[in-house]
Amino acid sequence: MLRRGDRLDISEGFCRKIWVILSGMTAICIGLADGRRQILGIETAGNVICGVGTSAGPRTGEWIEALCDTMLCELDLQTMVQMSDGSRQGCPQALVSELFNVMHQRLEECSAHLVTLGRLDSTERVTLFLLDMANRIGRPVNQGIYVELPMTREDIADYLGLNTETISRIFTRLKKSKLVQFPARNAYSLIDPAALQRRLPLPVPETSTNSVVREVLTGSTSPQSFRDGACS
Repeated sequence: MLRRGDRLDISEGFCRKIWVILSGMTAICIGLADGRRQILGIETAGNVICGVGTSAGPRTGEWIEALCDTMLCELDLQTMVQMSDGSRQGCPQALVSELFNVMHQRLEECSAHLVTLGRLDSTERVTLFLLDMANRIGRPVNQGIYVELPMTREDIADYLGLNTETISRIFTRLKKSKLVQFPARNAYSLIDPAALQRRLPLPVPETSTNSVVREVLTGSTSPQSFRDGACS
């Protein structure tokens, strides 16, 4: 269980462990030697995290940071293999396949974020971010989609490669466009998501799931069922 602002160091175990977000929201971060932070990914409930393992030059660590109260499950991959190895009905192969899917999805998400940072202008980055969060944690209301976002302007800036002043200016412009409302500092409503999407040169990323890994760690599939061969 992590409280808002808590950090879980993953600089040592990125090749040996995975983490599943059971509830809440986290950021995957690296710290640069000069004190700056880069957020590499925003993770919400159901996401499976494998470590960063980056070689970004001199840095002060790699960690998972809770953006709100968050529950996650950490699992050692060797233990997971041992759990599934008691059966000869294909469970280890299914597990390896799921872990490969996790890594493949992480690479896809990383590539998509590189395109966002490298080719989209600041307004497009923020617009895509708002649509992405609405897709992941928003809920329908009478006027569009409402999102409670437990992120500060600084968090958003560190994720999008911008500064907080730019984020605030873009929020003001979007509010004037009447496509987005900001009823509170940590919440917003998308009045016309389709109109916002038409302003972007690429679609909003689809959310991903990882069935076997997540089911085991959230308890819907027990370790005993793995041993009994029920892991399809």
